[in-house]
Formats: sequence, C-alpha cells, structure tokens
Amino acid sequence: MLAAGPSEPFDSESHIFELLWEGLRAIVFVEGRSVRIQDAFGRDVTDRFPELGRLHQGVSRGGTALDGVIVALNDEDKPSFNALLPRLLSEPLAIDIAATAPHLVFQAFDILYQDGRSVMSYTLGRRKEMLLGAVRPSNRITVPEFVETDGTELFEAARQHGLGGIIAKEIDGYYSPGRASSSWLKIPAYNRRTFVVAGFTFGGPWRGKRAAKHRGPIESVLLGLYDEDGALHYVGEASGAFSTEDAHVQLLESLTDPKCPFYAPPAVEKLVFWCRPEQTASVRYSEWTDEGRLQFAVFHTLRPDVPPETCRLRSLD
Repeated sequence: MLAAGPSEPFDSESHIFELLWEGLRAIVFVEGRSVRIQDAFGRDVTDRFPELGRLHQGVSRGGTALDGVIVALNDEDKPSFNALLPRLLSEPLAIDIAATAPHLVFQAFDILYQDGRSVMSYTLGRRKEMLLGAVRPSNRITVPEFVETDGTELFEAARQHGLGGIIAKEIDGYYSPGRASSSWLKIPAYNRRTFVVAGFTFGGPWRGKRAAKHRGPIESVLLGLYDEDGALHYVGEASGAFSTEDAHVQLLESLTDPKCPFYAPPAVEKLVFWCRPEQTASVRYSEWTDEGRLQFAVFHTLRPDVPPETCRLRSLD
C-alpha cells in the first residue's frame, strides 16, 4: 500500500501519525523458521540482508506477513539510506556484513497475514493490536510507536530533528495493496522525489573538441522522468557533496555513454558526461518552475532499489 499526498500537517482524532523512516520498504514473510524478504517492487532481497534471517525468532505466529522498512542506523543511531547502498549495489554472495551496514533493524508498522490468512480487510486499529501481539521486539525487529491526534506536534518534532516527515493513517482504514490510498497521507518535511540519473557535470578542462578525463568530484547530476511513451525528459540538475571516493561517483562513472539519453538534449552550459539511464536518485527540491524544471534541487542518495521505468512525469507535485 502506498500513501497519497503530499499533505500539510494536521491534527485529527480519526488518524494516527507515524514517522517516515529513511530506509528500504519491505514485506517480510515468516513461515516456521523460514524468512523471505520482498521489496516494494516484488523482488526477493532476502540474500542481501542475511543478518535478518532470524527474524522468525521475533514473530510469535506462523504464516505471518509484515509490512515495514529496513533501516540502517549510523553511528548516531539515526536512519541512513546511504548505509544501505552497499547492500543494494553488491552481488549477494559478495556482501560483507561487517563492512556494509552498521546495524540493520526491520521496523514493522503493519501486519498483512497471520496464520496464513489475510487480515488486510481489518481496520488499521485492529491490525495494530494484532501486530503488537505478533512481534517480540529485539535488536533486529521492532514495532515503531505512533501518535494519536497530535499530528502537527509530531511533524514539528520530526522537522527539528532532520527527519523526512510523518505519515497520517486513518484508524478505521483498510489495507489496499498495490495502490495509493487517501487512508494514508504522506506529510513530508521537504519535497523529495526519485528521478532517473542520465548524466553528470564536471568543470574540468577540454582537449580540443573532446572532454578530458576528469580528475575531481562531480558537480551535479542531470535528472529525468519518463512520459507515457517511454521518452526520457530532462527536468533539471541536482548539486551535491560528491567526492572521488564516493560510491555514487564510482557507479555513475561506470555508466558513462557518448549518447544523450534524453528525448531532447538539454542546453547545459557545463562539461557534461551522459550516462546510461540505469540508476535513480532521491532528490530534495523546493518547487517546480512553470517550464517543468526543478528549483534548488539537492542530491540525496542513489536509489538502486527503484527501477528507472517507474519514474514517470505524471503530474509534477
């Protein structure tokens, strides 16, 4: 189930309010001692998170499916999607647990099946009660707390602590898999969206009519969205704090291509290196211009878990 929105902060006695967690959305299936993890696009990612293979020890009933977020905590115990990147970029057999994540926790915020039977037609309030009875919190799985009524206060707290925002959920709402529902409303602390990365810029030297191999960090990434016919349209560029040792930079450099992937090549007055449009990025921005360009866009992180073809123009929120 997806959240509709974005929405402004509000208070409501018919909603509960939860934090938006910075991590990988996932469904965890538990049957006996077997654990299977599926991402938001239906792909099996169990092998990428081997230390979560014992989540069954924290689930009291078999035939259970839990909806939640896999969160990597940094040294300050704050969620960091960048800490998850090595898991998503590496082949499962090459993953070094000790080196690729400080600590992983599955934040289970909903229950979809119990004893092999769907509970998605139950109200959220009922599902929350079942969830609390089904999960035994540990250092690998927990049930995040929620706030009743006071959505505005929780939003302000999230914003002050640099978190992504909150989500409002109707307490009597049902779970609608595979679609966005107004029963869930996303209330972000800032505008953020996932875009296709189709190039990057660098202020390096030119050698005649050809660009020299750059020897410094990337200045910005060029972003696009697909239309209904599959054409990639340029929507702007995002700056970021890049370094030559950055995994983002190394990955984008491996995707360079002489051909511009955009339907209409953008007029960018910088040295541009095009990329095969195989990666997506999470970007923060202030608003859209009337010409459909991002304003004050800042690169946040690559999102190798999000397929490029799902980044669509639709309406510019």
